[in-house]
Amino acid sequence: MKKSIFILLFFLAFNSYSQVVNSHYKKVYEFDVYQKDWALVKTVANTFGFINKENKEIVPAIYSKIYSFEKKENNSEYALVKNVAGAFGFINENGKEVIKAIYWKKEEAIQQLNIFLNEL
Repeated sequence: MKKSIFILLFFLAFNSYSQVVNSHYKKVYEFDVYQKDWALVKTVANTFGFINKENKEIVPAIYSKIYSFEKKENNSEYALVKNVAGAFGFINENGKEVIKAIYWKKEEAIQQLNIFLNEL
């Protein structure tokens, strides 16, 4: 009996440890805050991205900051992102980077988004 309990406890401890080691997310935030069925995730390297409820990565966790989504004139939503080098860009409501994060000032990225929106 003691042997069975020991084996069970060992298995549970090993299984819990394996899940922690295999997960590259330091924190998974609450779902539905930024977008429906999305959760912000933070990696051990302190970068951010988004996953859906099936744990599928929607936005790669490569950004040092992701701002809130804002609805624009075309009724689509866009979020300002900042990469680890400090450059800004935008992602859309589907998780696609529509303005590459290559602009060193927020204003430049915003200007590029406005050009993008005018071309639609």
